[in-house]
Amino acid sequence: MKKVFIAAALFAALGFNAAYANTVIAPKAQISVTAENEFEAIETDQLPQAVKDAVAKSYEGQTIKAAYVKNEEGVKTYKVTLADAEGKTSDVLFNEKGEVLPAK
Repeated sequence: MKKVFIAAALFAALGFNAAYANTVIAPKAQISVTAENEFEAIETDQLPQAVKDAVAKSYEGQTIKAAYVKNEEGVKTYKVTLADAEGKTSDVLFNEKGEVLPAK
């Protein structure tokens, strides 16, 4: 009786292992989503004069390293990357009038 029980347990264990050995795991599908209204890089000379003036006035001693624009429902928002004399950078958001916007 003991041999029959051991044989049955061994057969069950081998049978389950064979079932798992043949299991194919399908790779996860990759979904590429492009968010609408992301900022697009622009040349710094394409910034509105109001934004350039605001940087010169409020961020004295910092230079514009990069500029980006986002057009959302006809309203343009500008992201300006500023660098100080030590090379530390920060991003500031402006509207078309040169007013600083809160970071999102």
